[in-house]
Amino acid sequence: MTENRLFHGTFTLKRLWAAPPDRVFSAWSDPQIKAQWFTGPAEKWTLMRRSMDFRAGGQEVLQGRFNESGLETLFEARFHVIEPAKRLVYDYDLHHSGSFHSVTLSSLELDADGDKTRVSYTEQIVFLDGKDGTADRRHGTGIQFDMIESTFQSLEILQ
Repeated sequence: MTENRLFHGTFTLKRLWAAPPDRVFSAWSDPQIKAQWFTGPAEKWTLMRRSMDFRAGGQEVLQGRFNESGLETLFEARFHVIEPAKRLVYDYDLHHSGSFHSVTLSSLELDADGDKTRVSYTEQIVFLDGKDGTADRRHGTGIQFDMIESTFQSLEILQ
């Protein structure tokens, strides 16, 4: 049996969003809002399972399949620290078609700045296949952050 070496990656995204911290926090805490941005591409991905128990010790699951390639993704998270409108700490496992891909520790910090919110989100990742997937993860998370902004605008949360 050949074992892959581990690869450790870290990145931080910072944004300034035109909404108060409680509204920004709702993107992670409200299952209906989160379902609008935390998903695969609508035309390319099929939802298989979604659940969220948003409390310290609670879990979140998102599983789906990419239609063309057949790749299945499974996201399994555990919430550790929940301070509404301030910070959130959780970890998650990511599986690709049944293969354990990575373990991630995520932290979200929100700071009021007038009528806006300074957002700082950090991921510390262990890639189990030994490959550096940090740039891809950062890119994907950036797309999700863009989707959060679009979701807010469509729901008029940022208005």
